[in-house]
Amino acid sequence: MIMNGNKTLSFLALICGIAILASCAKDKGNYEYKTLNAVTIDLENIPAAYSVVRFEDISIAPKVIYKGVTVDPVNPQFPELKFTWEMYPSQAGRDVVERHTLSESPLLKVTLNQRELPWEVVYTITNTETGIKTFAKFAVNITSALAEGWMVLYERDGNTDVGLITNNEISKNQVAEKLILDIYSASNGGPLKGTPGSIIFSASSTNPNPKRIYIQSSQELSAVHPLTFGKVFDFEEGLFWSQPNVKAPLTLGVTELRKEFLINNNRVHTIDYTTLVQGERAFSDALGGTYGTLAPWMATSPLPLDAVFYDQTNKKFLKIILRGSDVVPFTAIQTGAAFDVNNVGMEFLKGDMGWNNWEYLVMKDDAGKHWMLSANFKAGDVANIGRGKYDMSICPEVANINSVTAGYLGEIFYYSANNHLYQFKYIQGMAEQLWTAPAGEVITNIALQKYYYTNRVPNSPFVPKNHAKILYIATYNEGSKVGTVYQIGVNETSGAILPGTEKKYTGFGKIKAMAWKPNI
Repeated sequence: MIMNGNKTLSFLALICGIAILASCAKDKGNYEYKTLNAVTIDLENIPAAYSVVRFEDISIAPKVIYKGVTVDPVNPQFPELKFTWEMYPSQAGRDVVERHTLSESPLLKVTLNQRELPWEVVYTITNTETGIKTFAKFAVNITSALAEGWMVLYERDGNTDVGLITNNEISKNQVAEKLILDIYSASNGGPLKGTPGSIIFSASSTNPNPKRIYIQSSQELSAVHPLTFGKVFDFEEGLFWSQPNVKAPLTLGVTELRKEFLINNNRVHTIDYTTLVQGERAFSDALGGTYGTLAPWMATSPLPLDAVFYDQTNKKFLKIILRGSDVVPFTAIQTGAAFDVNNVGMEFLKGDMGWNNWEYLVMKDDAGKHWMLSANFKAGDVANIGRGKYDMSICPEVANINSVTAGYLGEIFYYSANNHLYQFKYIQGMAEQLWTAPAGEVITNIALQKYYYTNRVPNSPFVPKNHAKILYIATYNEGSKVGTVYQIGVNETSGAILPGTEKKYTGFGKIKAMAWKPNI
C-alpha cells in the first residue's frame, strides 16, 4: 500500500502523541504539588481616595485574610508574610521622581510630610515562601498645611531648619493647634547648610505669583514658597542677576517701601519692586560706598530713606537715599539730638522697632558700659534723629544680653540674658525680671508677635492677630540638644505678663530667630 507524504506525517504524529500520553500515565508520583494559600485584602468600607493636609496623619486599615484567618494588624501571626506601604507620585505628578516607604506593617498610620501633590499609595503583601504578591492601591492627595503661623528658625547638627506653630492666638481663622518641625528638610530633601541667620516673609512683590519667605544661614540664602516651603530660588540660581563671587550672607531685611536688602560679604544688594520691570526680580550687583564692617542689622522702617545700616568699625549709622546706588553717611548736623548718628562711638549689639515706630538699640561704649538708644529714621536725614540715650547700668545681667524685642503701644522693651527675661522701663530708669526659664534651659531668642508694616489698619492682612500681645521666648537645653518655645500673653501697653496664658512647644534645635508668617 502506498501512502502520500501528508498522510504519512499525520500517522507518525498520532503514534508519537499516544506514546507521550502513555509515558505520562506511567509517571505518577514523580511531582510534589503545594496548595497555594491566597492572601486576600478586604477593602470593604475602605475608601479608595484620600485628601490629607500636609504634616497630618493618614490611617488605612484594610482586613487581610490568609489561610482563612484574619491577620492580626498589630502582631501579625504569619512570619512568611511581608507587608509594605509605598507612595509614588500619581500620573498627575510624574515629573517628580520619588518613592517613599511609609510602613512595613499590616495597617498604615503615619504622618505625611511629603510635598503637596497627588500621590498613589501601593500596599503590597508578599508571601516570602512562594514569592506571590497581592496588591491594593489608594489615591492620596496631599494639600497645603502651611498657611498662617509662627516661624521658628533653628540650628540642628550644624545646619538650619524651620518649624511652624499654629494656634488660635496666631491665626485669624479657626485652626487646630499644631507644631510642625523640620519643614525645610521635608520640602527640599535636607536642611539649609550653615548655622541660622534670619527669616522673614516678604510682602514686597505685587506679582500674582506667591510671595517669598527668605531663609538665610551663614552659608546659604533660599527663597521658598510660603505654602510649601519648597525652594524657589537660592544663591546659585535665580536670586541674583549676577551671582557674587563670594557667598557670605550676613542678614536680610525687608521694608514697607517694597524693597529687600541683603548684606553679603559686607556689601549691600537690593531688589526694588517699585520699578516698572516685567517678570521676576533679582538682587542687584553690590551697591557702592566706603565703610567698615556692617552690623547684622538694618532699620525696620527707614521711610523716606531706602535703608539704614550701622558701621561697626567707624561706629556710626549709614543710609541709602531713595533709589540710591551707594551706602553713605548721614549729612545733617545733629543739633539737639540725644546722640549723633554720624558719631555714635559705640558697638551695636541688638535692636528692634518699637514705640512710635522708632528703632530701639542696645549699644556698648569703649568702657564696656551699656546704653539703649532710640532713633527716629522715619523723618529722613534731619537734625534730631537721636531721640533718647538711656543708661542700662541698672539692668541685671546687662553684659549677657543676647536678644531684644520692643512693643508699639508703650514703654515696652524686653531683653533676655542667660535664663531670665527682663523688661527695661527706660523712661522710669528701672528694670524688672518677668520670667525665668526651667532648670537646664537658657534663653536664645525673644520676639513679640508683630510684622514690619507700620500702617496697622485693623483686619489688614499685614497686621497679625493679637498684635504685640503675644511674646515668644525660645530656650535651649544643651544637655538634651532640644529647643523649646514658650508662647505667653502680655499686656500691650504695660508689658506685664498675663497669668495663665503660657503654652509650650518643644522639639526644635537651637533657636536663632522667630517671625510671623501671614496668610497672604
